[in-house]
Amino acid sequence: MKRKKIPFLDPFSKDAKKRWNKIPAGAQAKILDNVYCGKCMNMVSIVLETAKMEGADLILRGKCKICGHEVCRLVEPESD
Repeated sequence: MKRKKIPFLDPFSKDAKKRWNKIPAGAQAKILDNVYCGKCMNMVSIVLETAKMEGADLILRGKCKICGHEVCRLVEPESD
């Protein structure tokens, strides 16, 4: 029986990916591991679902890795 490949769905829009790639890997990990969950009332890791630009801000949306509650993280633009 031939296995079907499951396509990888990139959560990043084109502009969001460009902005995300400008952030150093260590900082990316910190951003993804420090999202506030209103249900857990603590900082948690995000299970990323979408990443889009809204103006100059990068908006990461997904679920709390602990309880599954919807969470969001704002990444502000770099200051010059």
